[in-house]
Amino acid sequence: MHYVTEYAELIIAVGVNLRTGQNLFIKTGPDTYSFARTLAETAYRKGAGYVHIEIHDQKLFKARIENQSGILLTMIPDFILHQHRELLKDDWAYIRIDNTEDRTVLENAPADKLSIMQTEIRKKLDWFYGSLMRHEHAWCVVCAPGDAWARSILGPQATAEDIWKILLPILKLPGGNAVEAWKQFGALLEDRCSLLNSMHIKTLHLKDSGTDLRIGLHEKALWTGGGDALPDGRWFFPNLPTEEIFSVPDFRTVEGRITTTRPVTVLGKQVIGASITLINGQVADFSAETGQDVLEEFFSIDAGSRRLGEIALVDESSPIAQSGISFNSILYDENASCHIAFGAGYPTCLSNNQQLLTDKELLQHGCNVSVTHVDFMIGSSTMNITAELRDGTSRTLMRNGSFTL
Repeated sequence: MHYVTEYAELIIAVGVNLRTGQNLFIKTGPDTYSFARTLAETAYRKGAGYVHIEIHDQKLFKARIENQSGILLTMIPDFILHQHRELLKDDWAYIRIDNTEDRTVLENAPADKLSIMQTEIRKKLDWFYGSLMRHEHAWCVVCAPGDAWARSILGPQATAEDIWKILLPILKLPGGNAVEAWKQFGALLEDRCSLLNSMHIKTLHLKDSGTDLRIGLHEKALWTGGGDALPDGRWFFPNLPTEEIFSVPDFRTVEGRITTTRPVTVLGKQVIGASITLINGQVADFSAETGQDVLEEFFSIDAGSRRLGEIALVDESSPIAQSGISFNSILYDENASCHIAFGAGYPTCLSNNQQLLTDKELLQHGCNVSVTHVDFMIGSSTMNITAELRDGTSRTLMRNGSFTL
């Protein structure tokens, strides 16, 4: 399984673009610890300073939710806050391995308690995640194939090896030079962003059989995708793989309805067949075939959870979409489909983001503020997207799910 080592090298070299002597923090579930160790060993070979692996155990997390209430449920020890302050202060690189091996652990956990705990964590660490969203430090979200993930998406006899066969071309590992392949693909995504930025888009209209949505963009809005620059000029990829180009909507201008085309994980639980109506930029009505109660909890977290923070475009010809698989991982599913996100917007998608230092200033520019951010996939092979430009003309950006530019 030489490609496991190649994958780890790709994440270290391209995902976080680790510099010599830089410390690395890896967050993983217990069942993907082996890959976390491979990442750590690779990082040390590439000159890392210190590597720390932290295990997030979903089963233990569930036990706490089921057995605690009140102030105990919201307690976060000071050492966790100190730890995250040090990560920022000393510019640690940060890798999170998505919890695909224990995806269903929280399915039967009380939704109200789950919302309380996760909201409190985000509130207490809002400054940490805000810094990552501003791309002030290198971070990368990845997945590690395992048997449980394989069975959940491919059938009861599937193994991790079966997932690897599907992921190899998606991760651009065949060919022997994945690092260069991702740099070239990043340049392609950057070219798409440059083209959209040159258009000066005022409004987007997304339409297919289940979605009819208008999204306005602030005049300072930027499209970005692939990699992004760190303060020291190095480039990193927040997601591997990635297929999207995205921007921050002016949440105040959003009108219409959306219907999800893939399952969505919300507060640790799966939501299927969600239909959501927005009026004056706010969620006005919603339903779901599965997970209605979870949506009710989610949209009650704060005012920003009912507003849009992201619009992302993904060509249906992407290898993830072409696989025809619902991966039950937001990392993969969001890169198979056009999507929107409810919750916080990315300040880096505003050209003047360095001058927007407060929540009030972000809101004044239409950039949503929230302690949460969850992607909802709405793209399809029948999705059409039209852009109204600031000069009064219009352009078709996507037809039947594919870019026309």
